[in-house]
Amino acid sequence: MTKWPTRFAALAVGGTLIAGGILATAGEAAAAAPACGNSSLAVTRAPSQGAAGHGAFWLLFRNVSHSTCSLYGYPGLDALDSHGHVLAHAQRTLSGAMGGPGVVRTVTVLPGHFASATVEWLNFNPVTSGACRFSSSVATTPPNTTHTVHLPVSVSICRLQVHPTVAGTSGNNAFAGAQAAWIAGAKAVSANQGIYWTQAENDLKAAGGAFATQIAQLKQLISLPDANQTPTQNAEYHHDISALNTFFGTPGLYS
Repeated sequence: MTKWPTRFAALAVGGTLIAGGILATAGEAAAAAPACGNSSLAVTRAPSQGAAGHGAFWLLFRNVSHSTCSLYGYPGLDALDSHGHVLAHAQRTLSGAMGGPGVVRTVTVLPGHFASATVEWLNFNPVTSGACRFSSSVATTPPNTTHTVHLPVSVSICRLQVHPTVAGTSGNNAFAGAQAAWIAGAKAVSANQGIYWTQAENDLKAAGGAFATQIAQLKQLISLPDANQTPTQNAEYHHDISALNTFFGTPGLYS
């Protein structure tokens, strides 16, 4: 059974709305590093989880620049249909089933480090107890930026919420490290990709048995020759690449 970084509690029915996403003091904001710009962040996500009628995933913001920067407030998040049309805007709330920081704070992000934000929803209609419509993807914009990123993750439009940005990966360190190595490996020559896949495998092992399937797929990829593959080996390669791209939320990578 997959072990997740945080347990579900009861989903907050209303949530606390923060006008404009601002609740920190002026002094706190003034003391922060410069705001992260449009090209400062790699925007990805950790896997979705679900329990007791709820669902959630985590937005991950990695500072890919060479300078420390800051994030403040809420990401924008929209649920999209298969044609890219907006189904619902996520409500900005301080906390919900996954908890929350209780206050909006300025988050300082060092180069190579992460900030994150929780997205959650109900899997049922709270009014009718019937089914909810689910998205084909989401569009998200990190705080302080105008750079919108589309992520291939499905969310319900029922009580869709996004929480304030916090420091770190919200308990997803193993996944975030592995995902970064997986993405970096795509830029390497084929003979060196195994170095990055080994790093991703080791990062996932830090989560215990939570990612046994993905660890096995990475092991198989590492064992395959990078050239002159047999038809069977080539089929195994493409199967593992496709499965890991789905897991890491990187469709088309390594294709």
